Amino acid sequence: MNSKLLQKTAEGGITLTTMEMKQLLFKSIDEIGRLYREKEVSPVEVTKATLERLHELEPKLNAFVTVLEDQALAQAAEAEETFVKGDQTGSLYGIPVSLKDIFMTTGIRTSMGSRILKDYVPAEDAFVYKALKEAGAVIIGKNNMLEFAYGSIHPDYGQCNNPWNVNRTAGGSSTGSGASVAAGIGFASIGTDTGGSIRVPASFCGIVGMKPTYDTVSRQGLFPLSQSLDHVGPLTRTVRDNAIVLEQISSLSFDYDSLFSGNIQGIKVGVIRSLTESISNPEVYALTAAAIQKLKDLGAEVLEVDIPGIETIEQSALPIVLAEAAANHKEWYADRENDYASATYANLKEGYKVTAVSYVEALEVKKQFTEAVNQVLNQVDVLVCPTMPYPATEQDPSFENGNIDVSQRTIPFNYTGHPALSVSSGNTPSENLPAGLQIIGRYHDEKTVYRTADAFQRATGGYKLPPL
Repeated sequence: MNSKLLQKTAEGGITLTTMEMKQLLFKSIDEIGRLYREKEVSPVEVTKATLERLHELEPKLNAFVTVLEDQALAQAAEAEETFVKGDQTGSLYGIPVSLKDIFMTTGIRTSMGSRILKDYVPAEDAFVYKALKEAGAVIIGKNNMLEFAYGSIHPDYGQCNNPWNVNRTAGGSSTGSGASVAAGIGFASIGTDTGGSIRVPASFCGIVGMKPTYDTVSRQGLFPLSQSLDHVGPLTRTVRDNAIVLEQISSLSFDYDSLFSGNIQGIKVGVIRSLTESISNPEVYALTAAAIQKLKDLGAEVLEVDIPGIETIEQSALPIVLAEAAANHKEWYADRENDYASATYANLKEGYKVTAVSYVEALEVKKQFTEAVNQVLNQVDVLVCPTMPYPATEQDPSFENGNIDVSQRTIPFNYTGHPALSVSSGNTPSENLPAGLQIIGRYHDEKTVYRTADAFQRATGGYKLPPL
């Protein structure tokens, strides 16, 4: 592709400096697409820069299990030819992205972050992998993750670190997805979320993570944790980018001009009182309060709401997660104990203790709680609360022995299946670590969630680059 950048280089002009190339990697998907169409830069140049960034930061971040360098460069070259011809392309065409190493990829290792499947090469493609390829995205690699997405890192793979502070975790279970996007290694990643596994890394890394309405994105070719609570969704740096990706991997479509106008005048925002007032970290509490005030300043009508039982509902969800996960691991549970991370195996062991009665009772509570959330959403357009009660911790919080307080504010909406998004509410003054604001919507109303989150993100200065 005879991009203007390459043309200047050939004429002896000045090429992009390292700083300029880094700035390019943090542009939005729309901006990169416009540069492609105007031949200011080529997909090959952007992909090479992305891979250079990856190699610069690995293994410091430890965000990737598999890097698909040759495949990515071939996909980028194909995209370059398309732009040279001037053919019409979609919004993800030639855009470097990654995906969590839990999605099946034909001929490419799919480890699930486990020793058990460390050499597993599937013979099928997951739906989202096919959708990304069909959209013309450049797939640069598969991201590190907590083992089987079940709350613990396997020591064979090691913790994925946070680009805001590499001595802190990126948050799980979509650890590498959150870290890579935040660090400018690709413009999006696809993760999974059973109890907060997209929204937790989004909160810890200061990016946008969307868990759409249950079954909005096909789970075909995803290794399941809990079929009743598993969701698939995108992690990006901006809200608009997130909608672009979700549109490509689902049947949803968005009117971008009206949706991202910055106008949320009159939108009714329900602040979940108990999940907000119970935040003990004063800096996260202050950021949340400031975020709520900003929504008011933007013209939203802010109300306080209560959802009975939401503070402890994760305990009702636990029998479902434990039992379904145990069933999904029956092939290995009896003979491969030493190959699991100890905390993962402990969770599986607890799953085999769940009785049929407890499981059925949990499903009944699920129906009742879902109705309670729906009733509140009949009175407001969206709900908000902090995504996490604290910024990134040094190590991934373990779910071992039922310790799932980390998901108190996220798993309720896996339980109900409502769309829920995390957007950065700002950084803590003391350690400059991101915190997240969670925005929850009615079923299949991702548009209002996106509209609210985008107006907030733009009003608070947009995505902020980490120091790494």
